[in-house]
Amino acid sequence: MRDGLIKLAEPVGPAEGYELRILRRARRLRARRRIAGAAGAAICLAILVSVFRLVAVGPAPHLVAVPPDGALLGWSAAGDVNADLVREATEVWDRTGSAGPHTAIRPLVAAHDRLLASVVVLQGYDEHKAARLAFFTSDTTAANALRLRADRPMPDPTTTQVVSLVSPRLTGPAGVAGDAFWDTYAIAVAMPGVTALEMSTTTVDEELKQDPVTANGRFVVRALPSATAETTTVTGFIKSSKVLAQWKRVFAVPGDGGAAGDAQGVRGAVVSRSGQQIVVALREDGAVRPGQLAVVAEGLVGRVTTIDRARREATIGLITGAAFAGQAYTNISNVPGSVRGTGEKLLMEHIPAGEKMDVYEGNRVLVADPSQQGDQIGAITIGRAAVTKPADTDTVELIPTANLTDLREVSIMTPFKSAAR
Repeated sequence: MRDGLIKLAEPVGPAEGYELRILRRARRLRARRRIAGAAGAAICLAILVSVFRLVAVGPAPHLVAVPPDGALLGWSAAGDVNADLVREATEVWDRTGSAGPHTAIRPLVAAHDRLLASVVVLQGYDEHKAARLAFFTSDTTAANALRLRADRPMPDPTTTQVVSLVSPRLTGPAGVAGDAFWDTYAIAVAMPGVTALEMSTTTVDEELKQDPVTANGRFVVRALPSATAETTTVTGFIKSSKVLAQWKRVFAVPGDGGAAGDAQGVRGAVVSRSGQQIVVALREDGAVRPGQLAVVAEGLVGRVTTIDRARREATIGLITGAAFAGQAYTNISNVPGSVRGTGEKLLMEHIPAGEKMDVYEGNRVLVADPSQQGDQIGAITIGRAAVTKPADTDTVELIPTANLTDLREVSIMTPFKSAAR
């Protein structure tokens, strides 16, 4: 056996360098595994980075300023422009608005709308080379022909982020108010880059809806019962394309103004306060008269009592003062009554008895504006019920919605007068 094994082993000699070749092969295998692992990790990392870029919040986006177009807004039109509507609106503007023919006309909106049938917003120069901004909506009583609703001087094109119109006179003949509770509408057109617009008014309990912000674009029309520009806020939002990105509010500004025929707010800066009254310096005093209401966005401040023409100042009695009194009604449920100040508090009294005449805690109470052409047109919130009215009384205390202790500026509601051309 020994001899046989020796003979068998003689041709099987160890190859020179065999161990070295085995080691080199092992190193190559380990290197290949490392490269494959690194490649897989890189692919996973790339996928994670892509997903992170898609869903992460990241830095908040910003609005990019749009250079003005001379004295006009340098904005592109919102949505698809209907050329026929632009042509019709231009003819109406030249015929019934500021001195025409108008030139360098730029449409901001020219579209059909489910609420107002058609809406057109134009900017351009009149024959005196003054920059103007005009709003047009359909007349539903005249085969949806366009009517000029507002013709204003152009706002500052370097600072303006949104233009708007709030009025109950946007559906029928020019200057005629609707007679239904929901006949007040608000139009807003924002600068490029804005992806959502919201319009709210303090004359109705919209906060109960708690609607989330939705991407409704730069042009919006909304129904806002009893609203005026002075009680309306227009808010603009932007949002990045990231899945988990949050909406960012970029502006919240008062409404711009009403249509022809609407009451107009005259601004006044508060210069002093004495007891239950304030004194305001007026920017213009020609249309201000005793008895007119002073308001802020949140609600009614008081009523003009006296005017000093020489000093261009008006004295306003606050709603909590003992001299204040008037008629009021609850929002939505329309429960009537009277309101008066006691010197410290605000009360709603003389509420009729009956099952449908209940006033509940938090109910919003409105006061009619004598500068308007109707009790519910442009009504103003005076307060909310502090408690639910007890069944055995006709009186309930109200909490004013306006902050009467920190007033800086008010608007005095005055009847419509033709704007200077």
